[in-house]
Amino acid sequence: MLGAALQAFGEKGFDGTTTKEIAYSAGVNEVTLFRLFGSKKGLFSAVISERGPLGAVVDAIASETKGNIDTQIAHNIRTVLQTLRAHKHLFMVLLGDAWRHPRTRTMIAESTVDKGLVLVTSFISAQMDAGRLRRADPVVTARALMGMVQAYFITTELLGGKRPTAEEDEKVIRGFVSLFLDGMRAGGEEA
Repeated sequence: MLGAALQAFGEKGFDGTTTKEIAYSAGVNEVTLFRLFGSKKGLFSAVISERGPLGAVVDAIASETKGNIDTQIAHNIRTVLQTLRAHKHLFMVLLGDAWRHPRTRTMIAESTVDKGLVLVTSFISAQMDAGRLRRADPVVTARALMGMVQAYFITTELLGGKRPTAEEDEKVIRGFVSLFLDGMRAGGEEA
């Protein structure tokens, strides 16, 4: 059921998708959807939470406070880029929906953006607590790191830019790590 809903939302967006077509694709009665999820919004939230890309990122990122932090952050950026690219069609539709419909924007923010920010903020805070990064506002720091990666994804994948080669990706990832850590390594001044 969630797979059918993910495909429908990914193809048509929130407003363009009906619960009737999701039920038909899933081979269940529409009443079953409402019994299980309460509403189309509840179904959308469940799809994004359980089948959306954030779960894959959570499972694959490195969050330890030991080992080489440069390698760890580079691994995490690669993981996020791979996940974003694997779900590119879903992001394209959802971004369009978010732009046109404030209701969808709120659901997307609550189910992905806010949770992603909490995840990255938690990672940053743990690195600060371990003395690997200097003290700064962890939310602002998380947004800075996320912003570099998201902007790269949007400009190379969603806006029709030239798809980078693996070597170009690696150069950009290493550059992001360097820029981020040069400003954040322990020993710097408070922000």
